[in-house]
Amino acid sequence: MRKKAAFNEEKYVLDLITRIVHEAPRRQPTSPDELKASQIVEEEFRKLSLQIREHKFRFNDNLYANLALHFGLGSSATMISGILPALAMAIHASVGLSYLLESTRKAYLLRKIFPFKQSRNIMGILPAKGPAVLRIVVLAHVDAAFTGLMFKESVVKLMNSADSQSMAFLHRGLALATWTQLSLAGFDALRILFGPLTLPLRPLEYFLNLPALITFALNLDLLARNKIVPGANDDLSGVAALPVLAERFAGKKPENVEIIFTATGCEEASLGGCDSLVRDMEGTWSRKDTVFVALDCLTNGKLYYLHPEGEVVPTPVPSWLRDTISRLGEKDGIEKVEPFQPPVGGSDIAAVLARGYDGVCLTCVQEDLGSPRYYHLPTDSPENLDMNRLMQSIDFAERLIEGIIDYRLEGNKS
Repeated sequence: MRKKAAFNEEKYVLDLITRIVHEAPRRQPTSPDELKASQIVEEEFRKLSLQIREHKFRFNDNLYANLALHFGLGSSATMISGILPALAMAIHASVGLSYLLESTRKAYLLRKIFPFKQSRNIMGILPAKGPAVLRIVVLAHVDAAFTGLMFKESVVKLMNSADSQSMAFLHRGLALATWTQLSLAGFDALRILFGPLTLPLRPLEYFLNLPALITFALNLDLLARNKIVPGANDDLSGVAALPVLAERFAGKKPENVEIIFTATGCEEASLGGCDSLVRDMEGTWSRKDTVFVALDCLTNGKLYYLHPEGEVVPTPVPSWLRDTISRLGEKDGIEKVEPFQPPVGGSDIAAVLARGYDGVCLTCVQEDLGSPRYYHLPTDSPENLDMNRLMQSIDFAERLIEGIIDYRLEGNKS
C-alpha cells in the first residue's frame, strides 16, 4: 500500500488541467498553445527538481487534412477509373501504399504535401545512479483534437454497433479504407487488360470505394468546423498524472532504474511527437532495457489497456506486459484491467511498437460507446471529469510501473 500523499493530489491534478485549458485553449499540434501547455508542464517538472530534456521535432498540424487528402484522392480515382484506368490505378495504389506506410511508421509520402512545423517533447527525468539497467518512459500528450460529426455519440455508437466477430472488420474504418484502395488498384489493372469486359465490375468498385468516400466526407466536416476541443480528459488527464507519478517515485525508485516522464506533442496529428522521439533515440535507448507506458484518457469510463495497437496493421502488446497487467488484477483490492482494441486511431504506443520497443497504453472507455465519454467533443472539459476514476487510474499506473520494475529487475538477477 503506497503512503498517503503529502499534498492534495486530486486538487493538484484538477487545478493543473484547468490551468492548461484556460491558458492554452486551442492546443492544435505545432501551435503556440501547444507550446504553452508544454511549457506549463516543464514548470511543474522543474518544481520537482527533475532533470529537464527538450526534444525538438517537425511535423504536420492536422491529421484530418491528411486523411481527407488521402481518401479524397482515392475516391476521385474511382470516379475516373472507367475512362482513365492507368491514372486511377496509380492514384489508388499511391493512396493505399502511402497510408499503409504511414500507419506502420515506415515512411511519410502524401503527408509531405503539407508543411512540417516546429514542435517539441518535454521530458522530466528521474535518473539512475550509474548505468541504468531499466528505463521506463511514461508518455502523455499535451495537444488536443479537432471535433466534428464523426465524434458525436450517436455516430460513434453506430460505428461500434457490429458486435459479431464476423463483422468485426467494420470497427476498423481506416484499415478498411486503406485496404480497399489497394484492392481498387487491382480492379484498375483488370480494366487496363480487359477493357469493356470489366464493365459489370463497376457496382462492386463503387461499393468498395464507400469506406474511402465516408472517410473523406467525415474528415472534410472536421476541417470545415475547424474547432479544437478543451481536451481535459484527452489527454490532460494523462499529462497531469506525470508530475504526480514523478513525485511518488522520487523517493522509492530503485537506484539502477531511470524513469522519464514525457509530455509529447503532435499526438493528435498522428503520433508525430512520439514517433520522432523514438526514431531519434533508437541509437541511445536500448530496446532491451527500455519500456514505454502511455497514459491517454484516464477517466470517463472503465480502465483498459489498448491491445492490439495500429490503425491498419494490428500490432500486439508484448505478452510479458499483458501478463504483468493481468497479475496486478489478481491482487486483492486492485481492479482487473482488460484489453481493448480501438476502432480507429491508436495511442503513442503504436509508434513505439512499430519501432520494435515494448510498451502499453492505459485508457478509459465507456463500454456502450467504445470510447471515453465526451471523446473529442467540446464537453471534454474540466467540469466533466470523473475525478475519482482519474485518481484510481493514476494509482493503477503507479502499480503498473512498479510491476514492470519488479519483472525486469528480477530478470536482470537471473
